[in-house]
Amino acid sequence: MRKIGIVMDSTGYLSKDILDQFQICVVPLNVNIGNETYPETELSNRVYFEKLSRISGLSTTSQPSVGKFLEAYEAMFAEGVEDIISIHISSAISGTIHSAQMAKDLASKSDIHIFDSRSSALGLGVLAWAAAEWAEQGLSAIEIMERLKSLVHETELYFIVNTLDNLRKGGRIGGAAALVGTLLQIKPILYFNDSAHIDVFDKVRSRSRAWQCVLDELIRALSSGKRYRICVMHVNIPDEGVILLNELKERYPEHEVRLFEAGPVIATHVGAGAFGLTFHPWPYLE
Repeated sequence: MRKIGIVMDSTGYLSKDILDQFQICVVPLNVNIGNETYPETELSNRVYFEKLSRISGLSTTSQPSVGKFLEAYEAMFAEGVEDIISIHISSAISGTIHSAQMAKDLASKSDIHIFDSRSSALGLGVLAWAAAEWAEQGLSAIEIMERLKSLVHETELYFIVNTLDNLRKGGRIGGAAALVGTLLQIKPILYFNDSAHIDVFDKVRSRSRAWQCVLDELIRALSSGKRYRICVMHVNIPDEGVILLNELKERYPEHEVRLFEAGPVIATHVGAGAFGLTFHPWPYLE
């Protein structure tokens, strides 16, 4: 029987095989398209973009309700879980953690540990994955939380996008920063800055140069000599994702490389065709 349950919100985008293997519970954010609202986990990117094409304007997103978190926590306690570690999208850009915290305050047991990933997409997902592996290895909830506090600072995420308009309209990035994406067909590279907000890491003239810029950051990290878990991610461009995956597998066979697809919540803010990398040392040795 599991002693520690792992919860993450749906913006972590781990694949079904990992979620099933480690019994990670996913609480979905909501996607609002026109007058319709969908839990993110019920929308594939194909269906999302199809529905989006039928409305004028952009979709929006919203955090899970307190009730959704409470339902997830109580179900895990009912299964015999003793502690829950709940890992979520940066509190600087979403109220998701606030909902999780309120649910913790209402839960029948207080053994719920809320962790701010200070990131999103696979920047969040790899932390939940790490926590699940540590739980399987028999670490206590306190030990896992302490390791997460260290690992979060060694977890890097870079997203290459075609435009910053969606982020600007959604209030996730300032107008001045968004302006760079409209000038001279510049391709912005996004990351989470020290205050855990989305920011522009660099600005280049083409997708290939943007990818090389991100690879330079990976090469810098790998120069430490540590083994890394490297996650390629894409928004609705699976063929390009496979090309990038195979490139990295060929270049770095000694490291773990996986491919993931970011879903409609992230797609709402970065648009179709975005792609990037998340990576951190793994196995993690303190």
